[in-house]
Amino acid sequence: MQDKYRAILLSSPMGLDVLADILDMCHFGCTLDPDNKVMVAEYNVGVAILSKCGIFSQGTKNNVVKALSSVMPEELKDKENLI
Repeated sequence: MQDKYRAILLSSPMGLDVLADILDMCHFGCTLDPDNKVMVAEYNVGVAILSKCGIFSQGTKNNVVKALSSVMPEELKDKENLI
């Protein structure tokens, strides 16, 4: 199943756009309200999809952390482009 998820979501710009939209709907990268069980459940769905794509498979966790640590919020990117 992992190969199918990767082929659909990670192999094309359109697939990546769809994955990004799904992760936005799942509050990925947002601060979660632990009392909001629906929000937490939606977040868990996003993490499960990433896991099914093999993003969190053994041996990739350090690479994921490094990649995420270099991501800047859009507001900061926009300010840097103005300088």
